[in-house]
Amino acid sequence: MKLLDHYREWRKMAEKILKEEVENLKPLKFKAIAFTGMGGSGIVGDYVKSFLQDVSRTPIIVVKDLYLPTWIGKDWLVVAVSYSGNTSETLSAVKEALSKEAYVAAVSSGGKLLELMDKERLPYVKVGGGYAPRSALPLLLYASLKLLDELGLSIPMNQVQESLDVLGGVKEAEDEGKSIAEALKGYTPIIVSDVRYEALAWRFKSELNENAKIVAKCETVPESMHNDVEGYEEASSKFKALLLSAHDDTVYTKVLEKFIEELLKEKGFKPYRLELKGKGRLAKLMHGAHVAGFTSLYLAEKRKVEPVKVELIARYRKFLEEALP
Repeated sequence: MKLLDHYREWRKMAEKILKEEVENLKPLKFKAIAFTGMGGSGIVGDYVKSFLQDVSRTPIIVVKDLYLPTWIGKDWLVVAVSYSGNTSETLSAVKEALSKEAYVAAVSSGGKLLELMDKERLPYVKVGGGYAPRSALPLLLYASLKLLDELGLSIPMNQVQESLDVLGGVKEAEDEGKSIAEALKGYTPIIVSDVRYEALAWRFKSELNENAKIVAKCETVPESMHNDVEGYEEASSKFKALLLSAHDDTVYTKVLEKFIEELLKEKGFKPYRLELKGKGRLAKLMHGAHVAGFTSLYLAEKRKVEPVKVELIARYRKFLEEALP
């Protein structure tokens, strides 16, 4: 299974891309950062935002759209992430950013995006091709962190190193993925995290969507305790809850492990708890993403579906290209 080998190589991917050079590097002074991208590329912005929001004073937002908010312009850095370099929404957002005189940088394997970066002499990191975007997360994420660091945003490299160490635990992550796949088989998964790991919950859901070809739901604490929780009343026969726990001494974890887990059991669920490894947030995010990838591939195997094919996504992309002016 080629995709499986890709997930097993995540640490090597990350270490390799951290050694790559930033092309067209120039000093920039920006007041805020907007990541733009879609799908397996778009999640990179969510991960960077989650990782840095407690360690950086520079605001970071994520735009998954054809268009940018009106208030993005001069003194903003727009980081475009597109594995193929041909994502219509991302190219549209980049062109708008340039028209607004924002700074633009990119991470991609090539395509129209890097052609534009070279033409305009804008900074970028080129990553290796031949992967599915979702399996290339380490290439895109660590390239983005290197890019930001080189452009002047201080990145806590001790946390980056810890995340690489966690990615070295391939067998443990794969075994955990097998166990979760077995638990989820035949159910619609509900992925539950606290708000710090919302990006991971979304990533887990997306992996199950793309690789295992199933519907999945994700929700985050504390917001979900004001709405989603009422849906637990009569759902245990159809849904399986997967709790993504940071397993730390915070009120978030207390709600997740002491309240939600017990409530789910009371309502007839048999929740599965995944305890995220590492001390720093990036390590926990990457551990969870690694397990998610393995889970989705082993669930695809159990369902006898081909994880590589994304025919409906390709159908949408073709439609959008024709619909754009």
